Amino acid sequence: MNMHTDLVFQIKKGIKEKRHLHAEIEIIFVIEGQVKVEIKDTEYKLEAEDIILINSSIMHSLECEDEAIICYVQYPYQMFSKIIKNANCIFSCNSVSNTEHPYEELRNIFHELIYHDVQQLHRTDCLKNSLLYKLLDYLIENYILEDHMENMNKVDDDVRLQQIITYVNSNFQYKMSLFSLAEELYVSTSTLSRFFRKQTGIYFTDYVKQVRMRYAMQDLLYSDANITKIAVDCGLSNPSAFNRVFRDVYGISPSGYRKKMQKSSKKKESEEQAFREKIRQELKEKELIERKLLLSGKIILNVDAEQGSYYEKNWNKVVNISSVYNLTFANLQSHTLLLKEHLGFQYVRLWNVFSQNLMITDGKRIGNYNYNKIDGVLDFLVSHHIFLFLDFGKRPDTAMKMVGKSVFRVEECIEFQSREIWEAMLKDFLYHIINRYGKEEVSRWIFEFSCDCDRIQIRENRYYLDENYDYFNAFQYAYKEIKTILPNMQVGGPMGFCASEPSFLKRFLSLCKEQGCIPDFLSFVLFPYEIKVENEIVVRNYATKETFEIDSIKAIRNIMKEMKVEDCKLYIVEWNNSLSSRNYLNDSCFRAAYIARKMSEIWNLVDLICIWVGSDWVSSYYDTVKIANGGNGLLTKDSIRKPAYFALQFMKDLGEYLIEKGENYIITRNQKNDYYLLCFNFKWYGYKYFLKEEYLETPDMIEGVFDDNNPLELNIIFNNMPTDLLFAINKKTINNNEGSILSEWKKFQYDDLQDNDVKYIEKTCFPRMSMEKKMVMNGKMDIKVTLQEHEVTLLHIYEYNKV
Repeated sequence: MNMHTDLVFQIKKGIKEKRHLHAEIEIIFVIEGQVKVEIKDTEYKLEAEDIILINSSIMHSLECEDEAIICYVQYPYQMFSKIIKNANCIFSCNSVSNTEHPYEELRNIFHELIYHDVQQLHRTDCLKNSLLYKLLDYLIENYILEDHMENMNKVDDDVRLQQIITYVNSNFQYKMSLFSLAEELYVSTSTLSRFFRKQTGIYFTDYVKQVRMRYAMQDLLYSDANITKIAVDCGLSNPSAFNRVFRDVYGISPSGYRKKMQKSSKKKESEEQAFREKIRQELKEKELIERKLLLSGKIILNVDAEQGSYYEKNWNKVVNISSVYNLTFANLQSHTLLLKEHLGFQYVRLWNVFSQNLMITDGKRIGNYNYNKIDGVLDFLVSHHIFLFLDFGKRPDTAMKMVGKSVFRVEECIEFQSREIWEAMLKDFLYHIINRYGKEEVSRWIFEFSCDCDRIQIRENRYYLDENYDYFNAFQYAYKEIKTILPNMQVGGPMGFCASEPSFLKRFLSLCKEQGCIPDFLSFVLFPYEIKVENEIVVRNYATKETFEIDSIKAIRNIMKEMKVEDCKLYIVEWNNSLSSRNYLNDSCFRAAYIARKMSEIWNLVDLICIWVGSDWVSSYYDTVKIANGGNGLLTKDSIRKPAYFALQFMKDLGEYLIEKGENYIITRNQKNDYYLLCFNFKWYGYKYFLKEEYLETPDMIEGVFDDNNPLELNIIFNNMPTDLLFAINKKTINNNEGSILSEWKKFQYDDLQDNDVKYIEKTCFPRMSMEKKMVMNGKMDIKVTLQEHEVTLLHIYEYNKV
């Protein structure tokens, strides 16, 4: 008997099976719909993705809804007994009742089995059989109940029945009797007979007969052995005895059965193939067969190259630069122009508009404003066709080592002594910029009036001094004043960690609706910190949940829906993986992969995403003397491009039409035969990272942050490509070994560098590039990429015209 041919894997729809038992171990996986499985006297209701294992020789029944689709696997007893010594073992695998075990790995194996069975990509069943053995191995290693056979006196009925079934299936070729089995189990013949009849509903001798005939039937169908050999192999002394027993069970002679089944086999095979094709089409139409297959570090994905929907790149419109004052310096101006030219940013976001350093006024009087310094900044931006996103809120000039610990902190904004003085200043500034740059130009700018919800009662955070200060009054005045003069300008707020302060946001929106000043956009910052209030002190802890970003956005969207302001735009005005500007993860490939992964998750949930921050100059201080210092910038002070910079550059180069995106890829196209595939192998933090201080003082500390450093294999299959055309595939890669500032700096042992060394690293910190050519065959192109930990790769696939 061939063990491989006896492996059973079937996909069925709407099947129903009455109570029965068999020696085979059976595993059921629900693809769609609801299924009822009754095991002994307990009923389980299964839904999509549920898994249940039915142990050998256990009475059970199965009832699927008419539209329910399942797949099931059966392992024959003989095969199982050769694989595992204790063939009487019991499995506990039931995703409905036993949730202690993780079931994702089992689901992944089933997904791959279904995928290959339906797609029929391989000529043989070798891969399918290997997956079935992998499934069995995983079950044996993780779901066997240990030590259930320690004492025969303690064996329950299930195990006792399994022993009997095992004995029959192991010895059906030989002469056997109930007496010999009873002796082996140390019970009387009458006791064993009653037990078996009670458990199965049939007599022992009849069951032995059924088992022998079942094996005989398989040999008749699937072998060329003669009747005599089959009779002997099934434990019967001669062909006449075999003929008599077979006729008793099936109502036909063995030779007659073989002849009949050979005639009908082609028709049956044709019917089964038609049914199989029907199920295959149904799975494809409903997209129940996984187009994405993730298993053991490998993703297989089928995409339609002709598909694609237009999307908006909302991540490369605005970049956070600095306070207005800091942009008076040439180094930051140079970085601003570099980011505009190479990453395509149209707006720069600046804050602390009314800084003491700009010397506009002292905040104690109305009139006689000095706009010389701020005009220099605005002139620079306007002359280079860069639009302004101005945040009028107040914040300190600071650099954070970690939450709650600053490297330096200076309050730099003007303290306006009254509401009237602040309002007069704002109004005059509006008329000044309109007179200087014109309404058309200024109308394209974006004004934000932010409020740090955590610091709302702190004097330095208020727009002006007032015993009855209310942030809403400042916003309302600014909104109405601006809209009176510039009705098309975008005005919004309130920024802050809005998701953690729902009561503040709800009050703000309620007042806006009452006073007719609903903002054009709601702004908020998105850094992965959970905010709690302990003893009236606001505490920020690094979020351990990988879905923090999505959850925060959904929380704000729910508030907007509740307050009936769904039409209001939602802007993430500051976003990064960390608030710390002394964390070498900011300089690493981790941040590049983080940006790519999280961007693929959230870009369609918001209207604008502003990266924090453009340049390391914004957090420069006495301690930033090395070539990299863990700053939040996309560029170092020496203008070296970090991996995060290249992640954004890759995303800028993506096509206009989105074909598909997922956890590790974004696939786009432009016009016909021009495709862009962005791949990334993002890894989440290991648990040890959350037990330490957030900042990483040296680059070497990064190695202990992640538990998973395994590579990822991507296999993208483009369908509906033009046949017999030659394509070029340009590849750009940034990873821990290629093009990363930390990997290049490591070659210098992270030491202080001379100017020539810095220039060398600046020139080497670029993605590795390569090109290959590939011919499209039968409308398919198969792209395979292996990604290192935190690697980000961009593939540009285009028709190659040989000159």
